[in-house]
Amino acid sequence: MIIECILFLASFAPPEGGIDQQWFDQYKECNQVILAQEHLDLLIKHFDQENLDTAYKIMWCESRGEEDALRTKEGNYDSGLFQFIKPTWNWVAEKHDLPRWDEWVILRHGQPYEGPTSKSSYGFEQTQVQFTPYYNILMASLLAEETYSRVRWTDWNSSKWCWGTDSKFMKNVRSDFIWWQKSLRS
Repeated sequence: MIIECILFLASFAPPEGGIDQQWFDQYKECNQVILAQEHLDLLIKHFDQENLDTAYKIMWCESRGEEDALRTKEGNYDSGLFQFIKPTWNWVAEKHDLPRWDEWVILRHGQPYEGPTSKSSYGFEQTQVQFTPYYNILMASLLAEETYSRVRWTDWNSSKWCWGTDSKFMKNVRSDFIWWQKSLRS
């Protein structure tokens, strides 16, 4: 169901162009399952469709969709949506000629910007690369789908307790959804 919800919510349109009760029911259920909807377009852009389900689950379990998530443990920092550590990030960055850990990048509307200087500052931001959804999701897809020459999710084994089975994942998501609803009421 997760992959269907990801594709469904990313499209923002009901199937076959019609709105009916079944569409509303599916949308309601998807909103309860897919909480980090703002990153769906990048997941779809960077991951093969057969890996979207696992990629979404890992991203949610690692950071709850918070792009500026930061966890410090034993002198290491886990950063961003997929909670990369510096050595892994730099290893993938070097293989694919991408910005290295802590480099500042310029984005426009969330995408890398390398064009001419614009007279308008609208949509521009400058941030450390590991905290940008674009690069964090790209790095995760490169690591899982290309660097190993096949899909391998072992870099995220520490959170496998959360995403390893659909039942555990759904239990955690529903728990967070209930907490989120309660926080909105207070």
